[in-house]
Amino acid sequence: MTFYSYFSLNSQNNVIPAWRQDGFKSKFENEEIKLLYSQYFFKQKMEMVVQLLIVLAINTFILIILYFAHEKSWHNLLILVLVFFFVCIVLLIQLCNTRTYSMRNLTIVSVGIWLLQVLLLFMLVVITPPQNRTPSDHTALVVFITFVTYTMLPLSLLPTIILGIVIAFSHALIFCLMAKTGTENISRQIISNILVYTCSNLCGLYHHHLSEIAHRRTFLETRGYVKNQLELGKQKEQQESLLRSVLPDYIAKEMLKDILTNNEQPHKRMNLQFHRIYIKKHDAVSIIFADIVGFTKMASTCTAQELVKILNTLFGRFDELAARTKCMRIKILGDCYYCVSGLPDPSPDHAICTVLMAFDMITCIKEVRDNTRVNINMRVGINTGTVLCGVLGLRKWQYDVWSDSVTIANHMESGGVSGRVHISAATKSYLPSDILLEPGNGEDRDKYLREQNITTFLVVNPEDSADQAAALMNYRQQIANERMQQAAEESSLKREDPDSHSYTNGNIKNKSNGKNKINSGRNSTNSDIDDEMTVHQFVGKWESVTPFAAAPQDSSSSDKPAGGQTSMVMLQVGLFPMHASIAGKKGRNKVLNQQLGLEQEVNEHMRKTIEDGRSEKLWQKSEHIHRLTLRFKSEVMERDFQRLPDCMFKYYLACAFLVFLFIGSIQLCILPKRIITAVSLMSALVLLSIAVLIAMASPDFCDCLKHLSNVVAENYRVRIVMAVFVTLVVYTVAFIQLTYCQHDKGPDAHRNQRNPDENECHFPMYFFISGTLAMLCSAVFLKLDHIIKDVLMLIAVTVYITLMHVPYTGIFDAYDEYLLYPNQSIPTNNTDVLNKRKILKLKEFGTVYLLMLFIALIVLGYEVERTARMDFMQRRHAAQKKDQMEDFKTNNGILLRNLLPGHVAEHFMGCGKIGLYHDEYANVGVMFASIPNFFAEFYAETDVNNNGIECMRVLNEIIADFDELLEKYKFNCIEKIKTIGATYMVAAGLTPKAVYDGADTDLEVHLCNLCEFAFAMQEAIKRFNKHSFNNFQLRMGINHGPLVAGVIGATKPQYDIWGNTVNVASRMESTGKVGRIQITEESGLVIEPHGFRLEEPHFVQVKGKGQMRARFLLDRK
Repeated sequence: MTFYSYFSLNSQNNVIPAWRQDGFKSKFENEEIKLLYSQYFFKQKMEMVVQLLIVLAINTFILIILYFAHEKSWHNLLILVLVFFFVCIVLLIQLCNTRTYSMRNLTIVSVGIWLLQVLLLFMLVVITPPQNRTPSDHTALVVFITFVTYTMLPLSLLPTIILGIVIAFSHALIFCLMAKTGTENISRQIISNILVYTCSNLCGLYHHHLSEIAHRRTFLETRGYVKNQLELGKQKEQQESLLRSVLPDYIAKEMLKDILTNNEQPHKRMNLQFHRIYIKKHDAVSIIFADIVGFTKMASTCTAQELVKILNTLFGRFDELAARTKCMRIKILGDCYYCVSGLPDPSPDHAICTVLMAFDMITCIKEVRDNTRVNINMRVGINTGTVLCGVLGLRKWQYDVWSDSVTIANHMESGGVSGRVHISAATKSYLPSDILLEPGNGEDRDKYLREQNITTFLVVNPEDSADQAAALMNYRQQIANERMQQAAEESSLKREDPDSHSYTNGNIKNKSNGKNKINSGRNSTNSDIDDEMTVHQFVGKWESVTPFAAAPQDSSSSDKPAGGQTSMVMLQVGLFPMHASIAGKKGRNKVLNQQLGLEQEVNEHMRKTIEDGRSEKLWQKSEHIHRLTLRFKSEVMERDFQRLPDCMFKYYLACAFLVFLFIGSIQLCILPKRIITAVSLMSALVLLSIAVLIAMASPDFCDCLKHLSNVVAENYRVRIVMAVFVTLVVYTVAFIQLTYCQHDKGPDAHRNQRNPDENECHFPMYFFISGTLAMLCSAVFLKLDHIIKDVLMLIAVTVYITLMHVPYTGIFDAYDEYLLYPNQSIPTNNTDVLNKRKILKLKEFGTVYLLMLFIALIVLGYEVERTARMDFMQRRHAAQKKDQMEDFKTNNGILLRNLLPGHVAEHFMGCGKIGLYHDEYANVGVMFASIPNFFAEFYAETDVNNNGIECMRVLNEIIADFDELLEKYKFNCIEKIKTIGATYMVAAGLTPKAVYDGADTDLEVHLCNLCEFAFAMQEAIKRFNKHSFNNFQLRMGINHGPLVAGVIGATKPQYDIWGNTVNVASRMESTGKVGRIQITEESGLVIEPHGFRLEEPHFVQVKGKGQMRARFLLDRK
C-alpha cells in the first residue's frame, strides 16, 4: 500500500474507537486513556495558555500607553486596573512555566484568565461616562474574549459554551441597564449584538470541536503508534526466538537476513546459480545418539494423545537436561534422541558434558521403568570429531549435523548396550583421566564399527563405583557454576541497557523450574507411585514443558494447562482462523487477556514517556520542519502533505458562508436601506453559494458538480484558491459599505437618526466589529497554510485601520462628538473638541481590538498548522511502521511455515494456543526417499571439497529441487516431514480438507498424488545428474495407514509423525532397490485401479513384522 493510498482511506478505520461524543461531552471509554490524553496534551495546552497571556499582555500594554497619552487624571483608576491586570498576566506566565503544574491547576488558571478578561471588559464599561454608553461599546472585545475562550483555553466543550454565553448575556444585559436613556435605535444595536455574539460563539464552537477531534485522533494514533512499536518489538523478538528455538543463533541471523533481502530485492535471488547454503564446519564436537529400547512395543498400547504426551514429556525432560549439561539437541528421530556438545560455540569440556547428559537420560528412563514396570531402557552411543552443521533445502528447516563422525556416533548407539554409555576412542581422548572406563567391544555388535576398526569403551556407571560417582558429581558442579556465572553476566548486561525490553520472563521461569523438576523426579521413590501405573500416568505427574517453551510469552497470560508451563509464542493474533480442534472459550479468553495486557503495557509506556518529558519531542521536533514557515524540509514530504485530501474543506467553506450571513444580517440591520447594499450583499451571496455548492456536492448532484467537488477535496492548490477567494469576499463585505457612507456631515448626521439620509452611517463601530468577525473566517480554515492566512489577515487589518484613520476618519470622529454632545451643536472645530474628550477615540478602540484579534489568530493559526503537520508526520511514520509490521508478520508466516506444516502453524498462530498439538489420522500415505550412494560413494571430507562442505552443497541443491516440486498445486496435499541425512521424508493426507476447495480428498487421491510425486522426484534427480555429471539414484518406499502427528520438544519444537505406518514405509525404503519405488501390497491395491502399473508381489523381511508382501511401482498409464 502506498503512503498516499493509505491516507485516502477513511480515517475512522485507522483510529482506535476509544472515545465517543455524548451530547456536549467527548467521553473516552477508558478512564486510564482519558487521563493519559490529558497528560499527553498538557504541555501543548500550557504553551497555548502562555501564548494567550502574552497576547493579552501586549494588548494591555497598548491600552495603558493609549490612556497615558491622554491627560485625564480621573483615568488613574483605570490605569491602575490595567497595570494590575498586566501584572497578573506576568505572574500567570511565570506560574505556567513551572514544571510542577498539573492539568487541574491549568484549568483553574484558564478560568482565572477568562475572569481577568471579563474584568477588563467591565472596567472599560464602568469608566465610560453614563451619557456616553451605547450597547455596541466594546462588542469587538467580547468577540475576542469569546473566540479565544473556545480556541486557546484548555477547557472542555460544555464549560466553554457556558462561559461564552455568560459573557455575551452579561454584556448585553449590562448595556441594556446602563446605556444612556433616549438613545435612538437601541433595539437595532441589541439585535446586531445578538448576531455578533451568536456568530462568535458558533465560530468558536466549530473551531473547538474540530480541534478536539484532531487532538483526540492524534493522541489515539500516537498511542496506536506506540502500540505498534511494542507489538513490532515483541514480534521481532518472537520471530527471532522462534527461529532460534529451532536453529542456532548464527544460522538464524543469516537466514532471517536473507529472507528480508529476498523480499526487498527478489531479482538477486533469481540471479543466483546455486541456492544459499547454511552449513558450517566445527571441530572437536561430541555427538550423542540415544535410543529408547522397547519404546515401539510400549507405544502400541497408547492412544495418540498419550503417545504425544509421553514423547513430549520425555524429550522435553531431555531438552532440559541438555541445557544443564551444555548440550544442544539436534533432532528427534522417532524414539531416537541425538544431541551434541561443542556447538555452536567451542567448549573444552564437550566430552564430559555428553557423558553427564547420557547418564542423566539413562537415569530418567530408569525412573520410568522402575515406577511403571514397563521394560524400557536407554542405549547411548557417543563419538567425537569434526562435523558439518546447518540446514538443507528450502522448507521445513531442521538443524542437523553431518560427517563421518556423526555416522560413527550413530553406529556407536546401535552397537551399544542398554543402560550403558558407549563411547569411542576419539571421545576417550577428550575425557578427564579420572573417568573410569571399561572395554566396550562395540565391533562385536556392529559391522560398521568392525569395518572401520573403531575401538570402543563403556563408561562405568556411577552406581557401580563411588569414585566414578564423585568424579561425575564434581564435573556436574563445575558446569553448574559456569552456567550460573554466565547467567549473572547476562543479567548485569541487561540491567546496564535501560532501553532494552525483556519479554523472556517465561524463559527464566522455565529454567529455574526445570532444575526443580529434574531433581524432584530423580529423588522420587516407588513409595510415592502406584505399582500398576502406566507410563502415560507416570510421566503425567512430571511438570512438562510445552513446545516453544524457549519463545517469549505474554506475561499477562494466565491460561495455563494443568501440570505444565505455558510458554507458547503468539505470533499473529487473529491473522489466521482458529483450528477447529482448539476452538473454545478458553482460547478466546486467552486472546482477550493478552490484548488487555498489551493495552496496559502501552498505557504504562506512554505514561513513562510523558513523565520523562520526552513527549515534548512529538510537538517540538524541528529536524524535519522549518520553524517559521512550518514547511517540511523534504520536498517529498511536503508534496505528500499537500496531496492529502481534505474532506473537511467543505465544512470550512460552510462556516465561512455562515460568517458572511451574519455579517450581512448585521449590516442590513444597522446600515441605511439602499440599493447598493442589497446589490453588494446579493453578489457576494451568489459567489459564496456557488463555492459552497461546488465543495459540498453530494452523489445526488450532477456529474459535473461531483467532479468539481472531488477536485476541490483532493487538489491542494484549488483549495488554496477557493479559500483565499472566499476569505477576500467576506473581508470585502465587512468594510465595503463604509465607502458609501458620507463622512463630511459631522455629528449632526447622528442627531438626525429618526430621518436619516440613505448615505448616513450612524453606527460606524459595526464596521470594525464586522471586520473582527471576518477575521474569524480565516481561522475556520484549519488546514490552510498559516502564512497565507497571516498575509490575508495582515492585508485586511491594514486596509481596515487605514480606512478608519485616513479617508473615513470623519465618520468615527463625528460619532465620538455625537456621544459627547448628543443634543447640541459644537461651536469649535472637531480637533479642539476631540482633544478635550474624556474617552478614547472609537477608531483607537477599533484599532486595538483588530490588532488583539490579529495577533491571537496568528498564534492560533501557527499552532493549528504545527499540530496538523506533526499529526501528518506521526501518521506517515505510523504508516511506515505498519508496513514494516506487515512485513514482519509475513516473515513470521514464512518462518513458521518453513518449520511446521501450514495447518499446524495456524494452530499456534491463530490464537496463541498453548499446550501440546497432536492429531490422529486414519489413512495417510508416507514415503521415504533416500540417495544411498551419496554418503557411501560421493561424500568425502577432503581439502578439495572444503572438508565436505561442497559435497553438502550438492545435497542441498537436490533437496531444494524436491522442495520446489512441493510448490506445485497438484502436490499441495503432500507435506514434507524432514530430511535425515540423504533421506527425504514426506506424507500425504495431513493437510485439512479446506485447502482443496471442496475436491475429493480421500485416501485414493492422497496416495495417487504421493506416487506422482515419487515419479517427479525421479525426474528431478535425472535432470540434476544430467547437468552435474553425477549418477545419484533414489531408493523409495511407500506405505499408507493410521498414524499420529504432533509437535514435541521444549527448546527445539519439532513436528513429526509416529506409528506402524511410518515404520513400515521406512522398511519399504531400506529393503528396496536403488532406482525403484517399493510399495506395500495394500497400498498397491489402492492405486492400481487409477492407472498405475506395478510388478507382481514379492516378499521382504521387515524388522518386527517378519515377511511382508510388497510390489515395485513402475509407472502410470
